[in-house]
Amino acid sequence: MPKHVARFLINICALLCMSLLLCACTPQQTSPKDLERHTASTTNKTIVDASEYSSFWIWGNISSATYLQQAKELYILQGEINWNRAQKRSYFSPQGISILKKTNQNIWLVVRSHHLNWSTENIQQIIQRLQQWESQDNQIQGLQIYFDVRTQNIQQYAEFLAKFRQHLPKHYRLSITGLLDWTNVRDQSTLALLRQNIEEIAIQTYQGSTTIPNYASYLAKISQLKLPYKIGVVQHGKWQAPPHLTNDRNFKGYIVFLLRHPN
Repeated sequence: MPKHVARFLINICALLCMSLLLCACTPQQTSPKDLERHTASTTNKTIVDASEYSSFWIWGNISSATYLQQAKELYILQGEINWNRAQKRSYFSPQGISILKKTNQNIWLVVRSHHLNWSTENIQQIIQRLQQWESQDNQIQGLQIYFDVRTQNIQQYAEFLAKFRQHLPKHYRLSITGLLDWTNVRDQSTLALLRQNIEEIAIQTYQGSTTIPNYASYLAKISQLKLPYKIGVVQHGKWQAPPHLTNDRNFKGYIVFLLRHPN
C-alpha cells in the first residue's frame, strides 16, 4: 500500500475516534416532557390531574369527562343548612345536581352546614334526600357533612355528630370534612367521640382553587388522630404526597375537588 494512502486512512480513523469520543461526552438533549418531569421533581410539586384519581367532589354542574365515567366514588353536594336571623330558625336549601339514576359509582351526598342548631325538620329532609337517591338504584354510602368548625370548638362538633348519628339510619355511613389545623387536636375525649360516630374524615389541603403551601407539615401529624381519613386535593392544584402516607393504615385515599370551569 502506498505511504500516502496509508497516512490518509490513519487520519480518517483518528477523526472517527475523536467523533465517537465527543458523542460519548456530550449530554443528550432533554425533551420538553423530560424537562417538565425534572422541574416537578426539583420543586417537589406535581399538578393534580383528575384523570389519575377515582374519587371526586361534585359541587355543581361539572362537564362530563372520561374520568367521571370511570370513577369509583362521588361526593355530591345536595344542599346547605342555613340560619334565618329574622325568623330565628334553621332551614335547608337544596343545591347541586338532580338525582341520578342507577349510577355505577359509590355515592356520598354532601350537606354544607353553617351552624349546628339543626332542627328535626332539617334532619328529616336530609334523610329523605338519601332515601330518594337510594330509591333510584344508586349505591348510597351515606352522608358527608361539610362544616368548617374552628379547632377549639371541635368538642362541640363531636357532640353534635354523636346526636345526629342517633337519627341517621344505621345502614348509612357518616363522613365529615376537616381543616388542616384539625391535625393539632389532642383531646382524647373529642377524638373518641369522633371514632365512635364517623366512618371517615376528609382533610382539605386547599382553599378555593389553590393548594395550601404548608400542607405537608400538618399531614405529618395526622396519624396521631387515629381516625380513618382521606385527603382532599383540588383539581390542577399542586400536590406531592408525603412519604409517610404509604405506611399509614388509616389513610384511605384521595378525593379531588373538581372545578366547574377548569382552565
